[in-house]
Amino acid sequence: MNRQQPSRTIRYVLEGLAVLSTAVLASLTLALHISRPPITYAQEIDTFSVTVQARVDEVLDESISEDADGLVIVAQTLRLSFLTQGPYEGEQAVLEYHGTGPTLNAVRFREGQRALVMISTLPDGSDVSGRTVYQVADHVRLLPLALIAGTFVAVTMAIGRWQGLRGLLGLVLSGLLIGGFILPQILAHRDPVLVTLISTGLLLAVTLYLIQGWNVTGHTALLGMTVSLAVTGLLAVLATRVAFLTGYGSEETLFLQAVGINVQMRGLLLAGMILGAAGVLDDVILAQAVTIFELSATDPTLRPRALYKRGMRIGVTHLASMINTLVLAYASTALPLLILFYLYPEPWYLTINRELIAEEIVRALVGSTGLLLAVPLTTAISAWVAPRTADSPSSAAG
Repeated sequence: MNRQQPSRTIRYVLEGLAVLSTAVLASLTLALHISRPPITYAQEIDTFSVTVQARVDEVLDESISEDADGLVIVAQTLRLSFLTQGPYEGEQAVLEYHGTGPTLNAVRFREGQRALVMISTLPDGSDVSGRTVYQVADHVRLLPLALIAGTFVAVTMAIGRWQGLRGLLGLVLSGLLIGGFILPQILAHRDPVLVTLISTGLLLAVTLYLIQGWNVTGHTALLGMTVSLAVTGLLAVLATRVAFLTGYGSEETLFLQAVGINVQMRGLLLAGMILGAAGVLDDVILAQAVTIFELSATDPTLRPRALYKRGMRIGVTHLASMINTLVLAYASTALPLLILFYLYPEPWYLTINRELIAEEIVRALVGSTGLLLAVPLTTAISAWVAPRTADSPSSAAG
């Protein structure tokens, strides 16, 4: 009886904290969504151009050549029929297309294939003949993307089964939250850091319980995740201030400013850092919490100090690989830029001083530091909770 009472007390406290934190995050997210001001940027941008789908009815002319680097150059004259519903649906046009790529199949259009066509009007809004510009922009890849996505879902379900389904639901929620909440809130001039922290916290809580279930392990992981996410956000704010980062280091932010999107660029940079670190924190923290509870269930005689030491041995190994993964993930997105700077005749210490490179360095270091702090923090919380709630191996496991 003496052991069951503290077990129940700790369980009730953890459940209360889980309910309270989830309710607060959900309430704040809902309040921000309901009170969001209207967004005017979308209407302003849509007046300049529109992209529609078109079917290639006939290839009227074609020439194929190869440049000195071995790239295939294709020039085609295409007869197209516009398919997208709207003012251009059913119209036909004969357009010139020029494509360059590693293989002929990657850039060449054939009859029956679909193309993306960008239709632009002059600033005065005139839409008469000769005042509208048509340009074949790209291939339509919806079918290959659907097949790849279907394969991913099938493999996930075959291996993960119900856990895989829960993971897929979490993935869908991530996309909905980013596209349906975070982006509109930022465009409505809300603080990107506050919006991202609240919404990401709610997302991690929901996906955590989808994957792990409503149990003491999930509650412990949520506690560690909430604290780690807050610490990571604070580190991101401090790092950007100390490194004099403005958020205007990339071409994308300059383009946003050029078309009149006056959002907080430094806040946008911080929001990206938090989002990038959140996904890795989710993985590491949940895995660490489950590891500690499994160790406690396997050997109920282990005390918190022993659990912490054993858990940290596993966590440090996992952490080393995750930090490397995080750095490689950031480097992969900037690989063409890294090659460009490698060939640029400038000392490396001046190159990394440029804001465009410094942003990626700070992004990787902030995410890695958040991971470094999250592992011992979650391990300590789990090691303290697990022996006090493990009345039996089955209860400790879930």
